[in-house]
This record gives sequence, structure tokens and C-alpha cells, in this order.
Amino acid sequence: MKRVKIGIPHSHELFKGFEWLVEAIEWAYGDTYFTIGTDIVKLVEVKFRKGINVDDIIEKLRALPETRDVKLFPRGDHYLIYLRASLGPRREEAERLFELQRKGLVIFESGTFSAGESVLSVLCEDGLVSEVIRRFKEVYHARVISVEDHAPGNSILSKLTGRQAEVLLLAYKSGYFDEPRRVTLRELAQMLDLSPSTVKEHLRKAQRKILEETIEG
Repeated sequence: MKRVKIGIPHSHELFKGFEWLVEAIEWAYGDTYFTIGTDIVKLVEVKFRKGINVDDIIEKLRALPETRDVKLFPRGDHYLIYLRASLGPRREEAERLFELQRKGLVIFESGTFSAGESVLSVLCEDGLVSEVIRRFKEVYHARVISVEDHAPGNSILSKLTGRQAEVLLLAYKSGYFDEPRRVTLRELAQMLDLSPSTVKEHLRKAQRKILEETIEG
């Protein structure tokens, strides 16, 4: 396995029309970790520049035709944003990338959003490295930052149902298991449009399966 880091310039048309958002952000960290049907889900930690009206930013995001849902959670001096959006007019571009996932193991692992470019970290099988790089260059005019070896263990997540994996990943990525917790059970429920008791039950079942695989496997 390889981890490929790729930089996408903010001058690319992918970011056109979003200058208001780029200019409002002091720093951001985002992790796109699953899709639901034709929607993509992102969890992004953002610190906005001084003087920015955060409510206006969220309303602009909510008004975008691709947006399915957006929620904001304060985190001290910054915010956690939950965004679910359809691929919209960029479906063709996205499909060219998702084609790679059908050819083998390709995981759009994480991304950082900084001045000038967004940096994506992509995991893939060794034989797909050249195609991953070529596809990102074609679609996004990206530059290659690094290609490193990566040795993953066997994924226990494959033993979970789709919903269990979704809830567990969201809980983990948003800091539910951190000490102290960075997100509450109620906030997780709000992101997923589920009741807290339902989220808790999904987490309980997912954790039980993981323990079973770890202890008895």
C-alpha cells in the first residue's frame, strides 16, 4: 500500500464561486470519510478570521443547491462543521475519481485546507499509484507532494453493517472517544438525524463486534 499526498491549487475552477469561503477561513482541517448513495459527507474543523459573521457563512453553505445538510458546533476558538452534499454539477469529475475505487483499494483518507491549496492524502494499492496521480493531475491540475509506504492491518470495519460503520466512523473522527470528548452523543445524533438512544445502540453493537473480532479472532 502507498499513501499519496496531492496538492490541489485554489486557483482551480473547483474553488470558483467559493472565494467568500476561502477568504473567511484562517485555518481548516477536513476529513472526507464516507459517501451515502450519491452524497458525500465531510466533517471539517474551521477557524474563521476575526470579524467574520459565522452565521452568514453557514447560511450561504445551506443555500447552495448541492447542500443536503449542514450543522455547526462551537469548539472554543473554532468550529466543527458537519456537511452533507450531493456531487451536483461535479458528478462527472467525482465519478472519474470513484472509478479508481472500483479498480482496487483507494481511500480518500484526509485533507487539509490551507492558504493557496488543499492537500489530500490518498491510500491505494501499489499498482494504482500511477493512475491515481494521473487522474488527479487531469481532473484537478494537482501536484504530487509525496508517495510513502503504508502497511494497514486487516480492517475490522468490514464486519460491521453500513449504518454501524457510519456511526462509529463519525463518532471517532469527530472526537467522541477523545478525553475529554470533543463531541457529545446529542451532537452526533443531530448530525445523523437520529435519536441519541439509536446512536448509542449503533455504537454499542459496533464496539461489541470489534471486541469480538479482537478477542476471539
